[in-house]
Amino acid sequence: MNNFIIKEINKDINNGLSKKKLKFRFAPEPNGVLHLGHVKALYINFKLAKLFNCKINLRFDDTNPKNENLFYVKKIINNIKWLGFKWNKLSFTSDYFLILYKWAKKLIIKKKAYIQYYNKNTQKNYNVYDIDKNLYHFNNMKLGKYDENMFVLRANISKELPNYHLKNPIIYRIIKKNHYKTLNKWCIYPTYDWAHGQSDYIEKISHSLCSIEFQNHKPLYNLFINYIYNKTFNSLKPKQIEFSKLNIIDTITSKRQFNYLIKKKIIKNYEDPRLSTLNSFKKKGYKSIYIINFIKKIGFTKRNYNISIKTLDIEVKKILIKKAPIIMVLFNPIKLIIKNFKKKYVKWIKLNNKYKIPFTRYIYIEYDDFKLKHDNTFYRLSLKNYIRLKYSYIIKAYKIIKKKNKIKKIYCKIYKNIKNIKSTIQWVSYNFIKKIKILNYKYIYFNKKKNKIYNINSLKSIIGYTDKIYIKNLKINNIYQFLRIGFFYFYKKNNFIKILYMEKKY
Repeated sequence: MNNFIIKEINKDINNGLSKKKLKFRFAPEPNGVLHLGHVKALYINFKLAKLFNCKINLRFDDTNPKNENLFYVKKIINNIKWLGFKWNKLSFTSDYFLILYKWAKKLIIKKKAYIQYYNKNTQKNYNVYDIDKNLYHFNNMKLGKYDENMFVLRANISKELPNYHLKNPIIYRIIKKNHYKTLNKWCIYPTYDWAHGQSDYIEKISHSLCSIEFQNHKPLYNLFINYIYNKTFNSLKPKQIEFSKLNIIDTITSKRQFNYLIKKKIIKNYEDPRLSTLNSFKKKGYKSIYIINFIKKIGFTKRNYNISIKTLDIEVKKILIKKAPIIMVLFNPIKLIIKNFKKKYVKWIKLNNKYKIPFTRYIYIEYDDFKLKHDNTFYRLSLKNYIRLKYSYIIKAYKIIKKKNKIKKIYCKIYKNIKNIKSTIQWVSYNFIKKIKILNYKYIYFNKKKNKIYNINSLKSIIGYTDKIYIKNLKINNIYQFLRIGFFYFYKKNNFIKILYMEKKY
């Protein structure tokens, strides 16, 4: 792995930064589950820690009790473990609420912060610049004496600077809701911009890696650290480095949209296979390596770009086409009668020198694998084409039975010593057929321009047919290749989830 982030870190080392002081962190907000977009930040932080043989913290940025809870903390921890990453320390921004509060008071004393309050009578905001009055109001905010949205603490920087984030941003606000970790101890909470950089400084993080959307926050990040910097406490100032955000198209990656779908009962939970959450991928039988390989492929730059979820499908297919065991499945079966095969005879055909499947006079094939009117572009079964039944015989059709203008039966014969067979198709013996249920889905897509969610009815249960003898040998929680169809996850008895379809080139 070599990218501009590694070059930047090596540059810092060459300029005197001790390798012993290298330290990274991944800092998710516990207000949602992790999705595919998060893995880029996860991967680069944990990979750098391994590459430089240094420590990494998993720190939950839990500064807003309105949206955060322990449910998401547990989900995120499980997701990160599933990806195979290990951290040295588990921490929470809420661990530092007291020191963040004390540092905010110091900002007031240095006239770097002031109280702003809202007057209901005049319906206007007023600023307080007297130090003692600011400390008095800030203490009352902490004691819960004021209502929400009435008092805030703002950084005293400038209202004239072009960077919006430097225009006297709020650093503390009143939120009268119990915190999942600190319970009712606090009713004022620091904002992201105040808490994030200071938490990095407290934890002695050397490099704070974040997506490019936080680039405009960087001047404020550095300014706040300079405000509270104490060489005795920590001589190292964390350095923010931005990389491009992973913008996934053709699917949803927004927490707000996930929650909207659950609220409207379009989906039951975050494991719905139509989503791009890590829980969804786990539910479909994905291995963590599939996701990691995808992240490696897209790489790390500072240039924002969109990438289709289909790129992940391509990477997954590369792995599965080599590994996934093949089974024969039909979706729309039609009966075939092999005229020159004994009526009650069962021939057991060995597969992969391990399992056997039965072949009989009566079998089923896929309805679309037969064509009555022959043409030169169709290579499957017809009244003129020879085709091979997978693992078994070469056949050709010679007669059909119709009912209400639809083909109901096809009569065939087995042939030997036929060369240059252009097509092989799947089949299932008539007396050994077994129904299976398949969850078939498409990713739910959100059109930002029209502010509309599409494909909300994109999860359907369909029926397939396979061999009842062979399916007994399948292992639950494995992925299988349905011959010529695609890849499917066997998640419980007789039940599969579609992962991806192959292109139909036959």
